[in-house]
Amino acid sequence: MKLKKCLKVMISFILSCILISVNCITGISYYELPYRHNIDKEIHIDEYDNVKFRGIYYNIYSKDSVCAFYPFANGDTLKMPDEIEFKGKKYKVNNVFFDSIEEYSHTLPSKFTVPYKTIYLPKYTAFFDINDKVKLPNLRKIYIPKNIDDLHCLSDMPKLKVIIDKKNPYIKMKNGAVYSKNGKILYNLINSKKTYKIAKGTKSIFFGKNNTVKKVILPSSVKKLEIGAFRRCFKLKTVKLNKELKVIEGWAFEKCKSFKKITIPENVKKIDGCAFKGCKELSKVTLKSEVKTPKIINDAFKNTKDGIQFVVKNQTVADKLKEQLQNNKSGVKNAKILIGKKVVYQNING
Repeated sequence: MKLKKCLKVMISFILSCILISVNCITGISYYELPYRHNIDKEIHIDEYDNVKFRGIYYNIYSKDSVCAFYPFANGDTLKMPDEIEFKGKKYKVNNVFFDSIEEYSHTLPSKFTVPYKTIYLPKYTAFFDINDKVKLPNLRKIYIPKNIDDLHCLSDMPKLKVIIDKKNPYIKMKNGAVYSKNGKILYNLINSKKTYKIAKGTKSIFFGKNNTVKKVILPSSVKKLEIGAFRRCFKLKTVKLNKELKVIEGWAFEKCKSFKKITIPENVKKIDGCAFKGCKELSKVTLKSEVKTPKIINDAFKNTKDGIQFVVKNQTVADKLKEQLQNNKSGVKNAKILIGKKVVYQNING
């Protein structure tokens, strides 16, 4: 009896192992489908879903949109096809999206790691994006074709070399950042450094999420900090604002968690809503103006340091600032206003 029980247990164990192995193999076969291509071209066929053709899965959402899911290849280099073939016709690949949400598998994890060191995007690509849950820790080189005008998805990758086609009329690499071809717009910082000096002639800035840069120096050409300019730069401590700056737009420094102090130049006329929201360590704001204060819009300083200090030049500015902080629901809590080192108002919105 004992022997029969042992045999039953062993058989059950072996069968379980076989079933687990089969499930693992099945999962892996679908697990190898990490990114998709959209082909915006009219296709005169009925709608298909999850169609497998020559080893590649296709989704046809409508008569003018195709998604093709390509399997991973072994090796360090990923070179995607410039065209795909479906139902005997070829279509140019002009959209690439690295996605962690794969509809062919229930075993795919919520986060996905792409292993390649070098990636060549298809030469017709006009749009390229990466899902937030997809990681590329080994990527060291990527080739960007001439039709792409945006690389926000590659922010904060200090070791990455970006090679942009010389015929690309939209963007260029300069000092580790993606700039517009004319150099007036900084789209995002890729090769992050602890201190970054923005190029002369730059007018608009979009740094994007960053976990490296600690100090930024603005050129005199910047008159306005755009919406979200330094949003979620978590280690940013200092930004040297230029005296020509006139406007700090909404969410410009939102969630810059390491930000401790800022000096506002005298020509700044407006600090827009949520500009410094979530800067939990921001404890000191110095206003350089001797006659007026910037217009402070709702929640501009929400969730900053409790007891935040505003240092001003004189009593005239102190009075105007007090009115701004109280009447505009600026978001401050227990704020103090100082002239030099002397506290003239305290517990504002306490």
